[in-house]
Amino acid sequence: MALPESSSARPHVCIVGAGISGLRCADVLLSKGFQVTILEARDRIGGRVRCRYVRSPIACQVLASSAAYSGPNWIHAWTDSDEPHPIFKLATDTGTPVHYWNNKQLIFASDGNALPDPVTERLSTLLWAIIEDAFKYSEAAREKDGGKSIPAKETLYDFVKREAATRLSDPKERDLLAQMSEMFGAYVGEPVWKQSLRFAWMEECCGGEEMFVTSNYSKILQACAAPALAGANIRLNTYVTRVSAPATSDDKVTLSLADGSSLSFDQVVLSTPLGWLKRNLSAFSPSLPPRITSAITNLGLSQLEKVFITFPAVFWTPDPQANAFPCYANWLSPSYAGDTNPAAWPQEIWDLSSFAPPNNHPTLLFYLYGDCSRYIVDLIHNKPADEKYRLLDAFFRPYYSRLPGFDPDSEICRPAHILATEWVQDELSGGASYCNFPAGSEAADEDVLAFRTGCSERRLWFCGEHAAPFEECGTVAGAYLSGQTAAGKILEVYGTP
Repeated sequence: MALPESSSARPHVCIVGAGISGLRCADVLLSKGFQVTILEARDRIGGRVRCRYVRSPIACQVLASSAAYSGPNWIHAWTDSDEPHPIFKLATDTGTPVHYWNNKQLIFASDGNALPDPVTERLSTLLWAIIEDAFKYSEAAREKDGGKSIPAKETLYDFVKREAATRLSDPKERDLLAQMSEMFGAYVGEPVWKQSLRFAWMEECCGGEEMFVTSNYSKILQACAAPALAGANIRLNTYVTRVSAPATSDDKVTLSLADGSSLSFDQVVLSTPLGWLKRNLSAFSPSLPPRITSAITNLGLSQLEKVFITFPAVFWTPDPQANAFPCYANWLSPSYAGDTNPAAWPQEIWDLSSFAPPNNHPTLLFYLYGDCSRYIVDLIHNKPADEKYRLLDAFFRPYYSRLPGFDPDSEICRPAHILATEWVQDELSGGASYCNFPAGSEAADEDVLAFRTGCSERRLWFCGEHAAPFEECGTVAGAYLSGQTAAGKILEVYGTP
């Protein structure tokens, strides 16, 4: 069915949220002749993908254009598909530089001593083989009986420990492998012992080729946003407080705004984060259908934070560009930092000094997740900059001080700047980073499908990384593709090819 030529007669779609999913949805709809209005509560577009620096002009001079980026860093490319990965394609098309890690690792045992390289390599290779087997085991159960042969409470950590007991004869190495498996928490944003084994197959994006964006996502975002900026009505600083379904088939969807006004549309797409939906279930009139409400309630939320520690110069390797130093270091269940880390949360870094110029920096990037990320944000939130520096340095010094070349009396071994994200405190993201699938989940796949199906009877649709293709949940690519899917649902309503 061809849409009316008159703009006033064309269906008017509202997209709530100008993140990557909403922008992609707008792009598809605009290309088919729809009127599109985007309501964005922030004072900018881009959502969780937008390049935002921790507020410190001096630090941003030191870190140039990349390291203080609070949004996504990774592109988990597909390895077994003929379809181009949408975000990698955008990175290529826009000249966004990416980095391929050298896969070398430096692992510190719980006593603070580095493991011998052969032990690290052997156990790390075995660990990834076990995680891949967990994906396959989970997928096989899915095909057999929808995953019900795996108890809902069984975790990915349970699988790792079980396999370690089978494949390793040395109890100490079994324990080491189990501790090493906790690094997977930085992928899913919560500890591995909270992650569902039944739905491990939905985390398989982490098994593809991994690239790190060495600058930022700004060019990718610009490319995604260009159609919406040119053709949509974008209203910033516009917070939606209520979504009212049409009373009759002739009515429209009504959105109430924080300023007391309201707007009505033929169709509405919610690209709001899952965390926002969890906090605002009461914003829907009438209440959302039970299947959607269950999906919002049951899917998990990840808390992933980043801490960038920048030094005056690189001390841990004489030649960062030689690509010989391990790109990744992991401190397993530290027993030597009881005053600052009594829970013995493991720590990990990625070395940003190995990037190609001009994006190389003498910076170590710590990823925090779960209780550790919540603890750190609570520790520093609303503190003055000098106090944040002191608290963060006290917490992370036991780890970076164990890197080779560290000298407590050397100026280059004292951080010039320490910057930390605080997504847990971000209201519009619901205090979270992205979705996950916790142990105890009975139907996580159906939850995601519920979002992708939407509420056609209410002319209400959903997109975002929680409404993504299964293997791309929690990723930028997943958000992008979900926006495309939501637009496709609306095209079907109007019979638009």
